[in-house]
Amino acid sequence: MIFHLRDYVLHPLAIKRFHDLLGESQYWSPERRRGWVQERLDRTLRHAVRNVPYYRKTLGPYESDFNEMVDRLDISPLPSITKEIVRNNFRELCAENLNDYGPVPTQTSGSTGTPTKFFLDRESNITQFASIWRVLNWSGYRFGDRFADLTGFLPKDDRLFRYDLQLNCLHLSSFNFKKENMPLYAQRLKRFKPVLIKAYPSALELFCRWLRELGLDDYRPPSVLTAAETLLEHQKAIIQDVLRCPVFDFYNQNERAALFSTCEEETYHVHEEYSFAEILDRSTNGNESGGTGEVVGTTFHNQAMPLIRYRTNDLAEKVERPCGCGRTYGAVRNIIGRIEDVVITPDGRHVGRLDAAFKASPGVRLSQIVQDTVDAVDVRIVKGVSFQQSDVDKIEDGLRARLGNEIGIRFAFVDSIPAGTNGKIQFVISKPGRELASMTNDR
Repeated sequence: MIFHLRDYVLHPLAIKRFHDLLGESQYWSPERRRGWVQERLDRTLRHAVRNVPYYRKTLGPYESDFNEMVDRLDISPLPSITKEIVRNNFRELCAENLNDYGPVPTQTSGSTGTPTKFFLDRESNITQFASIWRVLNWSGYRFGDRFADLTGFLPKDDRLFRYDLQLNCLHLSSFNFKKENMPLYAQRLKRFKPVLIKAYPSALELFCRWLRELGLDDYRPPSVLTAAETLLEHQKAIIQDVLRCPVFDFYNQNERAALFSTCEEETYHVHEEYSFAEILDRSTNGNESGGTGEVVGTTFHNQAMPLIRYRTNDLAEKVERPCGCGRTYGAVRNIIGRIEDVVITPDGRHVGRLDAAFKASPGVRLSQIVQDTVDAVDVRIVKGVSFQQSDVDKIEDGLRARLGNEIGIRFAFVDSIPAGTNGKIQFVISKPGRELASMTNDR
C-alpha cells in the first residue's frame, strides 16, 4: 500500500493541512515538539479511560498520575497490550462512541501469520496518508509523479505488470519472480521512467542480483524506497552497488503504532507526530531500554480504537545524536522487524511475503510455513478458540494463488511454534530458499 486515494478524495483539505504541518514540524525545536506530543498524549490517554471499556478498567487506576506521566513523557507504569490481548478483547477495546469517528475494519497477519482485527478511523486515515506522503517526499517523490511498485501485486493470467492510472504507478509482480523475466522488468522500467521504485527488500535484492548476472546492470532509477521487511545491510549494499542510487527505507505497521523512516543522511528518524514510540527492554517490566529493545507504540490519531502501549514484537535501538539533515527528531537503528525466507516453487519462481494468504482466517492463532524441498511446503497451525475448517480452506486458496498448483501444501496442527534466538517467530523457513541465497552470496 502507498496511498488510498479514497481518503484523499474524501478528506483533501485535512490531509493537506496535516502534510503542511509535517513539513514545518520536522524542523521544530525539541521543546516545541515536546509540547505538541504532550498535548496529543494527554488527549489519547483521557479519551481512552473515558470512552474505551478495556482502558477504563486497566488505565483507570492510573488516571490521577496522567499529568505527571505526560509531563515526563514516561508512561512506562501503564500496562502494555499485545496482539493476543487485542484478539481476546476486541469489543472492549473499541470506543463506546465508535461510530462518531468513521471506523473502518482492517486486519493484519503480522510476522507470524496470525490474523488480528482492528478499527481504523477517519483521523487515522488522514494522518497515515499525510505521513506516508512525507516519507515519499524524503525519497524525492512528489504527489502525482510516476513510481513503480514491486511489492504485493498479485497477477492474473500470468501478467507481470499492471499500470494504475489513478496513482500513476506501474505495479510489478513479486510473485512471478523468475530470472528469465528480469529483462522484461528492466525494459519496462526503463520505458516507464519512474522517479521512485518502492519494493520489498528481498524482492529488490534478488532483482538486482539477477540484473548483474544477466549483464543488465545499467538501469539507474533516481531512488528506491524499501518497506514491509527488514532491510538488511547486505541487501542494501547489493541494491546500491547495482542501481547506483540512494536507498531509503521505512518501518510501519497496519496497526499504525509507530513510523520510522530514513532521510538523505540514512538516519532512521522517529516520526514523533505519528505516535508515541518507546523502545523497551524485554528483560525488565516495560522500562525504557538503553540499547536494543522492543518497539512499543501509543497511537495519537485513532480514537475509534486507540492502542495504548501496543507491543509490536519488533526490535530497534534508540540512538541519541543530531542528524546532518537538520531534522530534530529522535533516531533509531538496527530495526529488526519481518525477516523471512523466500519460497522456491517447482516452476522456478521466488515468492516472498505470503502473510496476506492468512489474513482472512481469524481462527488461526499462530502459523508458520516450512519448506524442506522445492516440491512442497508444510503449514503449521496453532488453532484459536474460533477455529473452523474454513480457515484452512481460505489459507490454501490464498497460497495457491501465490505459489501455483504444482507445489504440495500440507497442513499440520501443533500446540505451539517456538520463537527464534531474537524472540520472534519466523513466519517462513525455506531450506531451498536459504541454500539458493547462500550460493548467490558466495558469487
